[in-house]
Formats: sequence, C-alpha cells, structure tokens
Amino acid sequence: MNDEIMKLKGTNGIVYAYNDHVVISRKTITGFLAQGIKGNRKIYYQDIKAVEYKKPTIWANGYLQFITNAELATNQRVGIIGTSSAAMADANTVILSAIHRKTGRESQKMNDYIVKQIDSFKHGNDPEKIDSPADELAKFKQLLDDGAITQSEYDAKKKQLLGL
Repeated sequence: MNDEIMKLKGTNGIVYAYNDHVVISRKTITGFLAQGIKGNRKIYYQDIKAVEYKKPTIWANGYLQFITNAELATNQRVGIIGTSSAAMADANTVILSAIHRKTGRESQKMNDYIVKQIDSFKHGNDPEKIDSPADELAKFKQLLDDGAITQSEYDAKKKQLLGL
C-alpha cells in the first residue's frame, strides 16, 4: 500500500511520507533553484540511519534531514535571514520556513511519524502488517467462541485493546 500518509512543504522541497518510504520532491521554485532539474528522491525507512530535525521557530528556520550514510551527514546551518548553501544543496534535507506558524506543528508531526516508522522497520515490525485493535479484538472473540479463552480473559483483553 503506497497511499500518501502525510505531506510537508518546505522552502526547498516537499516531503511526502508513506507507509514504507519518504519521497523528497523539489517541485518548488526554491527547490528548483537549489537542486536544479532532479526527479523525486525516494528513501525507504529501512535505509535511513537517522533523522536530523530542527523545529522552525519564529526566530529561525528549521530543517528535516534524512541521514542514509553516517559519513555523509552534515550539520545544517539555518537562521531567520538565510540558510547555508550546503543545507539548500543537500539532497536529503528540506528546509522548514520560520515564517509560517503551522510549519512547526506540521513538521513535528511529520518527524514523529517518520521516526516511528523507522523504529518499526528497524525492529522488524512492518507497520502494514500490524493489526488494528479491532482486528486483535476479532481474533480474541474467535478464541472465546472456540473455547480457547474464558469470558473474563476476553473482557480483560478487550479493556486493554480499547484503552479502558
């Protein structure tokens, strides 16, 4: 399943998050100026070594950088007035504008989602294969109907799954 989960627009590109990868698109004016004519960059979560994230504030731009090789990681320099040319040219970095207030909230959500996905893939838990609480509950209902568990065991599991 490759339906887009989240989208975050930066000044030099757009990050799209999917279940198993991210895509960095440079289809913005600044993205074109910084990167030239390049296609989308697709990075699978299992290939990401780390995510470097600096939340934009009213005082300074932020960034979201995907580190796929530790030797290639660079410290991004961003500020309210400008951003270093190295940060703009890094193919794995999207600069987050300090001007738009909602960018901080949206970028935090994007970072949290990506870190969760990376963690899931690193620990062998494919997020697409993880059952929802409803699926889990249906499995336990079947066990109850089959007589494999008691009503009290089912009720306890139901409370746990529903967070009651």
